[in-house]
Amino acid sequence: MRRPFLTSEQHEQIAARREAGESIGQLAQAYGCSRSNISAVCLKFGIEPPGARPITPVAPGPNRIERGGILVRRFSADEDSRLLTLEAAGHGYIAIGAALDRHPNSVRYRLMTLARHQARSEAA
Repeated sequence: MRRPFLTSEQHEQIAARREAGESIGQLAQAYGCSRSNISAVCLKFGIEPPGARPITPVAPGPNRIERGGILVRRFSADEDSRLLTLEAAGHGYIAIGAALDRHPNSVRYRLMTLARHQARSEAA
């Protein structure tokens, strides 16, 4: 098994610093990693900055967008509903991904994102 880039202790430090108001960019610079890495840690552990506001789960706009030269398919409200139903039924990321024609990592991060949206809505 490969060693994680950031240790558990660093995850805790990132959580405290992010909740104290430091930006993703500041944390990435402090830990010598990418903004994406810090964002993933925050998403995985439900770390929010102070004053985080509720957000809509489905982004407005086109279903397919280009990000960094790569065509990305956004999740629809129907896919979110199916994803949550399959997860509640006990299916894993691979099975859910196959049912939705999505990569298992996309499923994993979408579930974390939906949990984050739910937590923000409940906190509001």
